[in-house]
Amino acid sequence: MSKSAAILNSIPQLQKICSNADHIYSVGFDSRRDMEDFLIRLMSYKPGWLTFLYKVRGVLAGIMGLKHDEFMNHGLEVSDYDFSRGGQVDFFNSIDFEANKFWIGEATDKHLSGYIGVVSEPAETGLNYYHVFTIVHYKHWTGPVYFNLIRPFSHLVVYFMGKYAAE
Repeated sequence: MSKSAAILNSIPQLQKICSNADHIYSVGFDSRRDMEDFLIRLMSYKPGWLTFLYKVRGVLAGIMGLKHDEFMNHGLEVSDYDFSRGGQVDFFNSIDFEANKFWIGEATDKHLSGYIGVVSEPAETGLNYYHVFTIVHYKHWTGPVYFNLIRPFSHLVVYFMGKYAAE
């Protein structure tokens, strides 16, 4: 079992979400930032290239009859992000949070449920080690079709979000 898998399985809420998941991806980052700062930077990362990819995603979503949230214009300011359970972070609903330990957000549509989150672990060097993960559950036949089209981009996006957050 990989270190990331062991970390995800060590948190009961994540273990439940991971069971029967269709896709799990995790990448880790060392950072001097505290968890709140890391989370805010992670979820507010919106460079031009990502905005472009999201517009392309909107075309694909429209063709497949899927909901397409506004990436840049969802009406929520970064200062309004609420990581606590029931809060809203960008277009994700916060489903669980334990300060300085983990945060889990969920976005659902008719085709899949997608989860993003972070697990914090102190590193031996005095830094924090952040496991950034995505978990996907397909709900409809369009789920695997859609997700397999965006999967390579999803992994790149999560990597660059985490890299930016850790800096």
